[in-house]
Amino acid sequence: MKVPLGITTLHLSQRNALLLLLAVGLLGFGGYDYVQQSQAVDNAVPVQATITDSSVDRMDGGRGIDYEPEIRYTYQYQGETYTSEQVFPSTGVRTYSDRSRAESVVESYEPGTTARAYVSPADPDDAFLIRERTPWPLQAIAVGGFLSVIGVLSGLGAKNPGQQELRPASEVQPAPRETWVDSHGETIHRLSKQGLSVCFVGFWLSLVALVFGLLNTTGGFEGPPQDIQAAFLGPVGLPMLAGFSFWVGMILSVCLYGVWSFTKYRQLRQRLSAPKPPSPFRHPSRVVTILGTDDGDLSEYGQRVRLTGWAWMIAVGMTGALAYLLYTAG
Repeated sequence: MKVPLGITTLHLSQRNALLLLLAVGLLGFGGYDYVQQSQAVDNAVPVQATITDSSVDRMDGGRGIDYEPEIRYTYQYQGETYTSEQVFPSTGVRTYSDRSRAESVVESYEPGTTARAYVSPADPDDAFLIRERTPWPLQAIAVGGFLSVIGVLSGLGAKNPGQQELRPASEVQPAPRETWVDSHGETIHRLSKQGLSVCFVGFWLSLVALVFGLLNTTGGFEGPPQDIQAAFLGPVGLPMLAGFSFWVGMILSVCLYGVWSFTKYRQLRQRLSAPKPPSPFRHPSRVVTILGTDDGDLSEYGQRVRLTGWAWMIAVGMTGALAYLLYTAG
């Protein structure tokens, strides 16, 4: 599929078209929900509501266990009586991974008490209790923006990058100066693979130990959920510390592999015939296209670019996941 885009043309495969369609959907829904929340927060008027029921609902999903604050209340607006269960001014449901955070929301809304609710004059049957925006719209916009950038860069890239054939190594003069990574390349490669294997196994073993520690602390699966005060070196704190350490070890191992792989890429690039194509790592559209190409459609040079790019992408993604986890835990 070819899409004219100003002075250039966007070449979209079926995969890129689906990616851009998903990105547009996230951007549209996130933007719509953000506008809706903003209008609700800015235009809503306060009314008195009577709480009829409040609880924390446990939701078991593919990502784990989440907790949703559920509050049911009645209110009157312009002589009419309404019932609502909406807590925040959002079309989506806001959940928490920590039960105590969901409980902190409902603890101020005991059944039988009165509280302040907010009503939009244009939609009086859709009130809410807490006058603040949820983070979901901005998260959807951020993800949609990232996916759209990837899709556009892939469509703008060269049609067949990473397919350049290499000259025999005997025809290439060695580099005038050998770096430390060049001289110790095999050692770095071996250590990165061994470190990644050990940390990967250690991380999952630490998760198993964490599950057993939680079961021993809480007395098993039976009984109501409860807060856990984990000692730093206790049956819960120690596996968490080990899991954190092994996760950091995996990041370092992937980075080490990325350094070795980039060195191999530079060596292979010397074997390209003139005129050499632009370096993919200086042209994001090229490297994105290569990342989405199957190994069977790439030359040895393209496969090395693909492995190097994915190594750094994985390292960045793992680092971002760790930073997000530390941020939410704090």
